[in-house]
Amino acid sequence: MKSKQASCLRPPRRYSYLSRFFLFSLVLILTLLGTKLRHYDALTIFWPAEAVLLGLFIRRPDWASQFLNWVIVILAYLCAELIARNPLPIALLLTLANVSGVGLAYWLITRNPLLDLSLRRPQAMLTLAAYYGLACILSALLGGIALSLHTSQALSLAILSWMLTGMISYTAILPVILTAPARPIRRFMEYWNEPHLMSLAQLAPALSLLLTSLLSLLIDGPGSLAFPVLPLLWCALSYSLFSTTLLTLFYVLWTLFALSQPVYFLPSQLYTSLDLLSLRIGIASIALASITSASLISARNLAVEKLQRLAHHDALTGLLNKQAFYQQSQTMLTQCRLRHVPVSVIVLDIDHFKPINDTHGHHVGDLALSAITQRISLALRDTDLCGRLGGEEFGILLPDCSATQAHAVAERVRKSIALRPLALDNEQQLTMTASLGIATLEASTLDLHALLRQADTALYEAKRAGRDQSFSYHFPERKTKT
Repeated sequence: MKSKQASCLRPPRRYSYLSRFFLFSLVLILTLLGTKLRHYDALTIFWPAEAVLLGLFIRRPDWASQFLNWVIVILAYLCAELIARNPLPIALLLTLANVSGVGLAYWLITRNPLLDLSLRRPQAMLTLAAYYGLACILSALLGGIALSLHTSQALSLAILSWMLTGMISYTAILPVILTAPARPIRRFMEYWNEPHLMSLAQLAPALSLLLTSLLSLLIDGPGSLAFPVLPLLWCALSYSLFSTTLLTLFYVLWTLFALSQPVYFLPSQLYTSLDLLSLRIGIASIALASITSASLISARNLAVEKLQRLAHHDALTGLLNKQAFYQQSQTMLTQCRLRHVPVSVIVLDIDHFKPINDTHGHHVGDLALSAITQRISLALRDTDLCGRLGGEEFGILLPDCSATQAHAVAERVRKSIALRPLALDNEQQLTMTASLGIATLEASTLDLHALLRQADTALYEAKRAGRDQSFSYHFPERKTKT
């Protein structure tokens, strides 16, 4: 029996083969790409393999937990270095440098359970940078030795070059992978279909980043590299965290490839390796500051959303509180009147709720309120509003809903409460009922409070008629003069 359960937990063999083939191909291609992106002094401009691999293992820890996948990664690195025509000892040392850096970074990150990998906490990006910075140091000590043996570079310059290249690659790529949505293509298509996408206000931050990036190539001087700083901060204030990381990656790639030949538009005095390394430190710092700012703003926005939810929602049931229900319902009521569509209101009151608290305690009373909330929500549409007006009284607003339809909704809610008792911890069943009053918008109804008063009147009629009933409000007949 245990072996059968264990086999059910294993991934299908075909899926395992495909994932390992994908992993091998990805590392091989990215490593070969990194070897091709070399400057005239053998400095690699960008090294995406380690950052992509680390991000992939963080997003898919089931891949990182399999020893065979690490073996495949080692083989992919080694094959890429051999294809790049490095001698076998140098290829082995370079492979060891790459794998050890990824392994150390993954070990440090996964050993910190408090690290928010979605980068939505203020210190998350800086902590992450400290971890992959240590990994870059370890990788640079091994890789720098290989570079100094294989090229004419000094050992110190080779180590510094390797470390800064890794730092800037991690800073640019890793946040993109960590903040990417679960289904990025679907999210992109949904966002693309939004009507506000092409508005100038929405595109202005990204356009300003593109404009300043172009100006940094056209205007001579070392300060031109800092032109995109303010647009990056604007993007962090305007866009989501994931969008900001993408734009930061664009800035890093744009600026780095401007350093390479033949696209060499940077100031004429920047020819030495130390000049290029200092520029990479500046680029990495700007990218880190941009993503950290976006992370801080994202954390602030989450805190504001949480405060707004606490201010607008009932803590026990999660429904709108009385004030928020009135505000949103009045807005929806106005829209329905302008569109000339019917709108109905239901006021629900739980029958004999006080004896429930007195007999079973307030804990059971809270459970009863939560259970009734779930049953109300299941009977409503996404466009309907529901709020807790106080105690055991609830309000429901039904846009584009006639009196007949509202009565049917009220009956559906009433029956779902009456026919489904609440199971208690002592194996007892608590049967509950509710009375409901219904009112529909008429020409004489000027505001929400008048409509709610009509629903309250119908509710009292349902109470007087014996409870566990739904009553609709009927306008009194007008007296005619004789």
